[in-house]
Amino acid sequence: MKIKTKSGFECNINERRLNDWRYIKAAAKMNEAIKNQDESKAAEVLTFAVPFLLGEDGETALMSFIEDDDGVVDTVKLVAEYIEITQIAGEKAKKSQSSSSS
Repeated sequence: MKIKTKSGFECNINERRLNDWRYIKAAAKMNEAIKNQDESKAAEVLTFAVPFLLGEDGETALMSFIEDDDGVVDTVKLVAEYIEITQIAGEKAKKSQSSSSS
């Protein structure tokens, strides 16, 4: 599925990965980290979730998209993009499931 965030980042996600148990566990940990404002835990989850969901090429593209003029990838921007990507992917997956069950 093709995703485009408000900031303009575009990527492709294998919809099956959204239902992979390892990813579901990571998403639950991310939600907990966000709820508890635990930046360390969020960063830990991202090291698995981003490459798993986007693939190596997608992760590289995201890092290039986010990095500033000094080559720094701001973690806050990364988390924001990741959250938006997963929200869009979830919405598209629900639409896909509901249209296929009709």
